[in-house]
Amino acid sequence: MTDLTLNNYPIKRSFKNNESLEEVIDHLFNTEMERESVLVNLEIDNETIPFEDGLDLSKQKLNQFEKINFQTQTSTELAFEAVDSCNEYIDILSDKIREMVTLYQAGDSEKGNIEFGEMIDILDLYVQLFSKIHSTLKRKFSARLEVSEDIQKLDIHLLSVLKALIPAKEKNDIIMLCDLLEYELIDNLTQWKIKIIPSLKKLRE
Repeated sequence: MTDLTLNNYPIKRSFKNNESLEEVIDHLFNTEMERESVLVNLEIDNETIPFEDGLDLSKQKLNQFEKINFQTQTSTELAFEAVDSCNEYIDILSDKIREMVTLYQAGDSEKGNIEFGEMIDILDLYVQLFSKIHSTLKRKFSARLEVSEDIQKLDIHLLSVLKALIPAKEKNDIIMLCDLLEYELIDNLTQWKIKIIPSLKKLRE
C-alpha cells in the first residue's frame, strides 16, 4: 500500500491502490488542507516535484508509487518568500535601467529600445507580484501593516513615471527619457527597497 502523507503527517483517510493520485489531491483540497494553504510540491519516492508538474501524473494509480508526501504552504508563507525575491527584482531593474541610459546617451537607440521593452516586462511582473504580496499580507496583518499608505503613494508615482516615459520615447526625447529613467524611476524603485520591503519583512518577526 502506498504511504500517503501531508506535510509528513499521515493522511486521515485510507485510499485503495487502484485509486488515482487525482482522487487523493481532491480529498486534500476538500477536507484536510487548511483554507489558506496551497499545495506546492509532491515528494514522490524521494523525488520532489513542483505541484504543477505533478499534475501530469494525476491520472496515475497509487500502486505506481511507494511513498507520496504532499507539501503545502500558507499563502502568507508564500507572500513572505516573494518579499524576499523583491530586492532581486529591483536590482535587476536598476541595472537594466542604467544600461539602457548608457545606450541612449551613446546614441544607440535601437539597443536601448530593446532594453526598454525587456525592462517594462520585468517591471510589469514586479508590480503584479507586489500587488499579490500586499493583498495577502493586508488580509493577515491589517492592524500591523503601517506602510499601506506609502505603498499607495509609490504606486501612484510609479504609474506617473511610466505614463511620462511612453511619450518621451515616442518623441525620441532622449534627455527627458534618460532623466525619467535614471532619476525618477530608479528613485522610485529605491524607495521600495528602503522603505517598504524591510517593513514587510518585520511582519514575519
